[in-house]
Amino acid sequence: MLYDADTVMFSAGAVVFDEANGQVLTIIDRRKTKPDVYFPKGRIEAGETMEEAARREVEEETGVVCRLWPKMMGMEVRESPAIGKTKVIYWYAASFISTFPQRLEDHEQFTTNWVNIDEAPNVLSHEQDKQLLNICCAYFEKREA
Repeated sequence: MLYDADTVMFSAGAVVFDEANGQVLTIIDRRKTKPDVYFPKGRIEAGETMEEAARREVEEETGVVCRLWPKMMGMEVRESPAIGKTKVIYWYAASFISTFPQRLEDHEQFTTNWVNIDEAPNVLSHEQDKQLLNICCAYFEKREA
């Protein structure tokens, strides 16, 4: 399928693991009536690589500094009728490095939440995020073997 470039928005995000504590980083978005729980992501800015965007979005939205794993975990395409665009999201997995005092921008209205990896599928709001978590966990197990 061919998309008109004006109707597509490119984003990048990451599933960040705190391997020492067996947790994964999520965001709770309280702007809706029912809180939405998902992984950090956002638009790729002009001149920025997908990897740079994924790291920047994690830092901006959560205050967490991370190291991306060497392989892209997946690509998701979703229709976003509210903005009239098709969203293409490039997903990475990452390891937690550190945190810094969060500098929320005006449009960033999120709460950062670390969740035990085993509990994450019950907490995440979207099926795609649950599938992405499974892909990342399978890659991690292969990487450790």
